[in-house]
Amino acid sequence: MIRPHIVILGAGFGGVYLAKKLVPQVKAGKIDVTIINRTNYFLFTPLLHEVATGSLSASSVAEPLREVFAGTGIQVIQADVVSVNPATKTVTTSVGVTEFDYLVIATGADTNYYGISGAEKFALPLKNLVDAARIRARIIDSFEQAVLVNDPKERLHLLSFAVVGGGATGVETVAELSDFVHEIMDRYYHNNKAHAGTPGSCNADELAITLVHTGPEVLQPFPQALRTAAADRLKERCVSLQLGSTVTAVTKDGLTLTDNISIPAHTVIWAAGVKANVPHFEGGDPTLVAGRLAVNEYFNMTGNERIFAFGDVAAYADTTPKHAPLPMLAQVAVQQADMVARNIIASIKEKKLRSFEYHSKGSMVSVGSWFAIGFIGRFKLFGKLTWWMWRTVYLFKFASWKKRFRIMFEWTLEVFYPRDITKLE
Repeated sequence: MIRPHIVILGAGFGGVYLAKKLVPQVKAGKIDVTIINRTNYFLFTPLLHEVATGSLSASSVAEPLREVFAGTGIQVIQADVVSVNPATKTVTTSVGVTEFDYLVIATGADTNYYGISGAEKFALPLKNLVDAARIRARIIDSFEQAVLVNDPKERLHLLSFAVVGGGATGVETVAELSDFVHEIMDRYYHNNKAHAGTPGSCNADELAITLVHTGPEVLQPFPQALRTAAADRLKERCVSLQLGSTVTAVTKDGLTLTDNISIPAHTVIWAAGVKANVPHFEGGDPTLVAGRLAVNEYFNMTGNERIFAFGDVAAYADTTPKHAPLPMLAQVAVQQADMVARNIIASIKEKKLRSFEYHSKGSMVSVGSWFAIGFIGRFKLFGKLTWWMWRTVYLFKFASWKKRFRIMFEWTLEVFYPRDITKLE
């Protein structure tokens, strides 16, 4: 009997958790599974902002795929996906052609600049390890340049930072950025010209950190009390909030907003949104919904029962309230992965497929060191205990105890030692 070959495109949360669900079938010799991913590791993106701001090393948030799936029988191919051909059931990659019986597209999302002038050229995204290294290097370079400058206005420009986007990524990034820059100024640059005092002093003549968000409040999906707590915490950490303003242009000197507002910034970090990373299809473009692959309630792509898509790259073709777009979150992709695995096996066995129903397990957001907000059901949480819970939850989402111990070690070191200012190349 020829075993069905299942090919998974993408090794983010969706792809990795799907492959894990299929491991028992692989070990039983019932199916073959191949993962195709552009890198050879699974990247824990929710902690990228800690790599960018010196709390974690780059290797701590990446788990090699061959290590994750060692001994399972799952094959891994590191390659870029060039195209998908539904007619021939093949995927063309940068290293060759792979045939499939079932294809699962879990390619996630990329940074969305919304066509804003200069955004892609001058703003720094935070989607991968290269981005995190680039942001850390930019921050450190800004300080190294500032200590050589005599003009206070030029120093202030060099030490002006802006984060665009008031969602979870933007809030976590700007909070960690504030902690990072104040810590290294106080420890390493206090005898130099680039000095803005302690974290509580907020000397606007020496340092500027701004969060720009188009909405009236940050973290709008969260309850009002938590939005207020997060905003108050950011202000305490010397972050200026520019709310209700849309970015119209990004230049090397900063941001231009609606109503002719200008925000000077030597460093702009872009956390304003994402767009689905849809692979190229041979033989005709696939059906899309809001830029995402259209799927039915079983996650089959429109018109093809052998191709599944889920996570950030997919959206229901049925746009009725019952199938309203789900948030582009890791926990959504993880829950969907379980259902996709069930439906693939059901399809192979020619049994009835099941539809998916999302159940939120709550959400938490870090707002700098020792403070987080979150909700679990009707319970609203904020403060130090929530921050500890946030870190614990993320810690146990890593596949191996080896990685968990490494992260615990680095987080423990951070309590006693300053953050790492090594410039990552």
